[in-house]
Amino acid sequence: MAFFIHGPHRHYYYDSGAGSPVLLLHGLGNSGRAWAPQASALLSLGHRVIVSDLLGHGASSEAPEGITAHAQALEMLALLDHLGLESTHLIGLSLGGMVALEMACHAPEAVQQLVVAGTFASMNSTYRQGLLNDWAANLAQADGCLKRFKATWPALVGADYAASAEGQCLYQAWHAQAAQLSAQSQIRWCNGMKRYDLSNQLPAIQAATLVLAAEGDLISPRSEAEDITQRIDHARQITLPGDGHVFNIPYAQAFNQAICTFLQEPLQHA
Repeated sequence: MAFFIHGPHRHYYYDSGAGSPVLLLHGLGNSGRAWAPQASALLSLGHRVIVSDLLGHGASSEAPEGITAHAQALEMLALLDHLGLESTHLIGLSLGGMVALEMACHAPEAVQQLVVAGTFASMNSTYRQGLLNDWAANLAQADGCLKRFKATWPALVGADYAASAEGQCLYQAWHAQAAQLSAQSQIRWCNGMKRYDLSNQLPAIQAATLVLAAEGDLISPRSEAEDITQRIDHARQITLPGDGHVFNIPYAQAFNQAICTFLQEPLQHA
């Protein structure tokens, strides 16, 4: 079954493999397809891989008014229940990392090990509030999703990868993906992200946690990863060389090595 119905929401998810489960959560304006390099590595390692499109993304239904990372976390916990899973390893990038942190804070028993990459402890700063306002304003224009994608593309994957043959091919695929997005859903997400602040709740996380950053990520700098790490017991931080915010793509080999090594460690909870 590719869809999970929860209340008024229809979630698309991919579920493959039969080992220890790993749930992967993507970032704003993307879809579960962004996890292809990691899904392959995790399946090869013997994991069961579950990839869900967040509401307002991919093949899932539109994001409702008032959507937040916390609300999406509750939807993902319901998906785990639907799949008969009491717990899972959890990996999230950017917005997906925010959702993953919400899950780990509010349902610690559901998270065996946690990996977050290029994400945030809080959006409660003048700069980030302004950034989200700018994104929402751009999205409200004609072809807003395409315009935002084009404007942010070099920062998403890094200038070198964006200029490469592989990067140009990926640009076409993600450009087509952006063309199918609902601008209204994306604007609702921008508004919901403005209310995100887990600064004081991160110490509640019990799972062993790996916090990944890219050296040249202009959207979520290494200092943000260091701040998250300091707030969580049993957390460690790794900075990968290179740039780009969605750095699981241009630096897939290093990213995969980091997560696979971490997931093979014995489970440890506070």
